[in-house]
Amino acid sequence: MNGIFTTMDGDKGARRRGIISAVAAAAMLLPLAFAPTAMAADPDYPGGIKGEYNPLGINAGVAIETDTLNQDKEKALVENFNQITPENSLKPEGWYDDQHNFRMSGDARNLLTFASENGIKVYGHVLVWHSQTPDWFFQADEWCHDTNDNPGVTSCPLADKPTMQERQRRHIENVAKAISDEFGKFGSPTNPVVAFDVVNETVNDGDDPDTNGMRNSLWYQTYGGEDYIYDAFRNANTYLNDVYAADDAEHPVTLFINDYSTEQAGKRSRYKALLERMIQQGVPFDGIGHQFHVSLTTASSNLNDALTDMSSLDKKQAITELDVATGTPVTEAKLIEQGRYYYDVNQIIHRHADQLFSVSVWGLSDDQSWRNKEGAPLLFDENLNRKPAYVGYIGDEDNLPESMKSAIVFKDPSATVDSPLPGTEPRNGASSPWERLPLIGLNASEDGTVAGTFNAYWNVGTLTVYVDAVDATKSDGDSVTVRVGDAEYVIGRSSGPAAADVASKVVEGDGGYELVVTMPCPDAVENAAVENAAVGLNVIVKDGDSGQAAAWDTNPTGTVTLVEPLSYTETVQVPSDVEAPKIDADASDAAWDDAVEVALDKVTSGTPEATATAKTLWSDGKLYVLVKVNDADVDLTNSNPYEKDSVEVFIDRGNTKSGQYTDDIQQIRVSADGRELSFGAGAAEDVQKSRVRTAGRVVDGGYVVEMAIDLGEAAAGTFEGVDFQINDAKKGARIGIRNWADPTGAGYQTASHWGVLRLLSDSSEIEIPGGDAEKPGDEKPQPSDDADNDDKMPQTGSAVIGVAVVALLLVAAGCGLVIARRR
Repeated sequence: MNGIFTTMDGDKGARRRGIISAVAAAAMLLPLAFAPTAMAADPDYPGGIKGEYNPLGINAGVAIETDTLNQDKEKALVENFNQITPENSLKPEGWYDDQHNFRMSGDARNLLTFASENGIKVYGHVLVWHSQTPDWFFQADEWCHDTNDNPGVTSCPLADKPTMQERQRRHIENVAKAISDEFGKFGSPTNPVVAFDVVNETVNDGDDPDTNGMRNSLWYQTYGGEDYIYDAFRNANTYLNDVYAADDAEHPVTLFINDYSTEQAGKRSRYKALLERMIQQGVPFDGIGHQFHVSLTTASSNLNDALTDMSSLDKKQAITELDVATGTPVTEAKLIEQGRYYYDVNQIIHRHADQLFSVSVWGLSDDQSWRNKEGAPLLFDENLNRKPAYVGYIGDEDNLPESMKSAIVFKDPSATVDSPLPGTEPRNGASSPWERLPLIGLNASEDGTVAGTFNAYWNVGTLTVYVDAVDATKSDGDSVTVRVGDAEYVIGRSSGPAAADVASKVVEGDGGYELVVTMPCPDAVENAAVENAAVGLNVIVKDGDSGQAAAWDTNPTGTVTLVEPLSYTETVQVPSDVEAPKIDADASDAAWDDAVEVALDKVTSGTPEATATAKTLWSDGKLYVLVKVNDADVDLTNSNPYEKDSVEVFIDRGNTKSGQYTDDIQQIRVSADGRELSFGAGAAEDVQKSRVRTAGRVVDGGYVVEMAIDLGEAAAGTFEGVDFQINDAKKGARIGIRNWADPTGAGYQTASHWGVLRLLSDSSEIEIPGGDAEKPGDEKPQPSDDADNDDKMPQTGSAVIGVAVVALLLVAAGCGLVIARRR
């Protein structure tokens, strides 16, 4: 047996790992859950971040506010960056006092002074934006008392277009004049401003035909269209590059439009269409901004796609607000993986260097990031230690630690050594718990003769592991070793376990054997999922004759994190003598009468007042979904589709439990009235549209949403990953979210915590666990632990605002996803 599998002690201080080749995309992988200690190696980087990017002709930027800087942070900033973006002080609301008087704030003055004195360029942010612009700015009477306290919505009559044209012009001129009065003309040595986000976040997250894909903001409403964007650039060009520009300066301020989620194909297509219209209209804009507020669950290739797609427009581009959230809890494994993600970004930047004006991270250190609750998104930690993220972003691949092996384990008390094995005839319709989730691959032995897959569930005090071992030559010494924390359990293929407190079962098969073992797990306490309990685990299959072994991790153990119970339900096929549901949001179709129903009882954000249930059926390769929402106040006023009363259905075709959206994973959002359909990440929007039919209808006491979703290959007995969600809105803002399965609030990023839906041929096969009269999917209400935390990302499917990401798929971890069974 290879020595790396023979000892529990080993060199536990050696944190660098060798990359192990993957069988396929790993499923349900989560970074190692213990206190994060991963810091960057300590090579000398005398040029800092700017030394990496300035030679490429790219400004290296960071978002700051001077009131957050101390001496150490000033030093780190000056050493690493040659451009800063004011995070808040130049936004529209920052220019006005409580009496609506225009003036430069002290924060803005301090920031511009700091930049000027240190020879640092300033990328201005932002002149025209629907957010952080006072609502009175859009009112016909700016002193009208607004009874709606939600920003971006006003109860007062709106100003007309001529009034707004003048207010916009005057605001932009005042900004230009205020800066030039104190710091000299634009383009002069004392004025540090070299670029400005003229317009920010104008594109809708969903394809709303009523607004031609534009956000229905107060700017859009008061102008009656998108030409407020055109006016903004013309005004900015006039005042920044002409009236208040130095005589010898030629176009000193580069003018950008900026938006988020450009890494998503649907949002990007609407963004590009707007840019093409602007070019056709002769709008004087110079550059295209990509915010790139992303997470480890975002494929880095999506960022490259965004820059590539826009390159044909022959404009400058900028990465304006980069950060990469790890998800929570922050762990050593996630920090290492974050470093590799930032290295991918570095390579993308090099690939597009000829078009990039600047690349900016949205904050200096994690403690000052607005996304810190999502998991340590920046290059420095709170003590200004350089993280692996710094090493990756600077392009030093050789000094990046290697990825670490880890996974998540769902709770399931019914998973025991007596549970049906995969492929066996179910008793009383019960499916095998080991079929409900993808299996995790072991790294094959050196000669390829020993391999396997495994998965696990936890219960209070125990861990149960299923192993499908590939070892064609049976011998007395064949065994499976399972390491749980500091304990090691050896289960002989023929002899069984040596320990008295271990139960196991072995079933021989073609080319190998299956084993299920239940063993003690002291860390599996009642509230383990609440505490994100981490358990060291390894699974090793050994051939007794040759000594060859296959193992999950080449180190003594990897780590699994104990999470919530797996949400599981079943759905029946529409009987041949019954017509499939019409997609018209009419719940009275006969086909729905006997459909299994689940309640959306997990509060994952805020305090929702609405409640909902979901029913499912399937037929001819389609999944039918009916969601009935009880809501006394249906609200569709917000411009964001996720902040309107709406239903979201998540579908993971084939139940991959992938940590990143693929073309076969969808987030489908339908407004309460059925008028607005939008999607999250994944396939191109036209592809996603082709796979669904939807309808919505407001009814007495709430609303109904109905969908038909193409599953592709679908047959009785197969499994799909699913979740159902409602967004509850009131007075123009989302007040809460309910889900059926995923308690993390991260379903828009990863399918790893979604529930599982089994397709049945008819209702006689419906599983009744333990003889209970309840239907599968019936659960007691389970508010998530952070249900009272409304500081999550306010849209699902966008990366502009933070959300706690509890589970992440790390493909580089090297586990294999095995679907086919040996039986």
